Amino acid sequence: MSTSETSHLTSTSPFNWKSLFQLVLSVLAALLLLGVAALVAVTGVLQYFNQGSGSSDLTQSFMVAASLAFAGILVLPSAWYAWKNLAFPGPEPKPRPEPKGFGTILTLLVLVIIPGTLWLGNWVSQYDQLAWFVLPILNIIANGLPAFWLVYIGIRGLNPGSPRRQWGVFASGLVLSPAIILIMELLALIGYGVLAMLWSVFNPSITSQLQVLILRLQSAAPNQDAILRILLPFLLRPGILFAAFAFISVIVPIIEEALKPIGVWFLAGQKLIPAQGFALGVLCGAGFGLFENLGNTSGGSEAWAILVSTRITTLLLHCLTTGLVGWALASAWSQKRYLRLGVTYAFAVVLHGLWNGMAVLSSISSLEGQVDIAIPTNLQRIGNLSSIGVIALLAFNLILYISFNAVLRNSIYTNASISTGEGEPANPIMVGSTPTEQIESRSPASISTSPLKSNTSSLPVSDEQLLTALDKPPVNPESNP
Repeated sequence: MSTSETSHLTSTSPFNWKSLFQLVLSVLAALLLLGVAALVAVTGVLQYFNQGSGSSDLTQSFMVAASLAFAGILVLPSAWYAWKNLAFPGPEPKPRPEPKGFGTILTLLVLVIIPGTLWLGNWVSQYDQLAWFVLPILNIIANGLPAFWLVYIGIRGLNPGSPRRQWGVFASGLVLSPAIILIMELLALIGYGVLAMLWSVFNPSITSQLQVLILRLQSAAPNQDAILRILLPFLLRPGILFAAFAFISVIVPIIEEALKPIGVWFLAGQKLIPAQGFALGVLCGAGFGLFENLGNTSGGSEAWAILVSTRITTLLLHCLTTGLVGWALASAWSQKRYLRLGVTYAFAVVLHGLWNGMAVLSSISSLEGQVDIAIPTNLQRIGNLSSIGVIALLAFNLILYISFNAVLRNSIYTNASISTGEGEPANPIMVGSTPTEQIESRSPASISTSPLKSNTSSLPVSDEQLLTALDKPPVNPESNP
């Protein structure tokens, strides 16, 4: 093809509005996060000069500023790749092959660095003079490195697409889905408040009790221990417990599991294969979980290390459930498996609800001995069992997460062999290789027999066409949901 023909095709190609949309949203999100981080950091500097380095508020200010700045920096690659696609349209670069031994080295780093970071952070958090400077850095390491490792474990070998797609999906989970979910959950809380008001109207005794409770809380402020002693007996009432668990274990998972994979929803018309849907869902879940963890661990309290270690397990839950929903969405779009979507979404909601419920019950049982209010015996026993249940569910989530990635990689490998008309692959395939690399690793004779080959064999086969063909199962897709 001549140069004039190439320039003519480039000039008449349609404008990529999706890349423009990604660029605008990414730039706005990055500016917002970095701008707020700068304002909070300035507030921290003023606190330093007014109160000195021994203030816990100073530590919290710098931790919040560092977390927001870190999130803003993570959005910048999405803007960069979107701009690059607009400025230099054409075939997008393929993901680079994984260096040999990368997974082993990364896992060893996580096993060594994270415990050391938690130990150092636990020691530093006892000294406000050091915590304001050191703890923000440790908080980013303790939250960011496990997120990177979980993403690697979840998407390896699944070829989620170009760097622009991967970073765009991750940024949507990091910024867009938390914002939308927060609004939806606030609306649900307002609905709860309206129902509570209607309930109090028809129960005058409840109204008087609430008025007394509010007066007691106002007189106890700002003593947190006194507030807890006043609230705990009220919160442990059966009706209040039921309403709280209905919100935490039912309403919150329903909202979050539908909206966390928002980056996958944006790709609805791009014929994703299920393996890609899972990988992109993992990226969404990792972004959401990372933002949530950074917010929850930026308080700078003495219990920082315990809080961070528990939030890492919650990050695994978000990666798993969002990955499963992304897999089911891609299955519904590419293979019309809508039953699989419904069942998988229900499973993700139940798994998330169980985790939330057991975590709350476990935390309630841990209050025994810390407050002078007796925890009901039955509730104490349920809380102790819930602590065991959280550990068991964590192990289940980790096994399912690793196994699901392995099954999807094996499925791609098997379908690649079937698509090329071979019973066995000609060459062994590395775990981190993509379907395209698997086909290209075969001999020329075997490639020429592939059903992907058309009469115009000189034309290259695109990655999307190849992945679509590779995902076709060897049996009737209607035989299972």
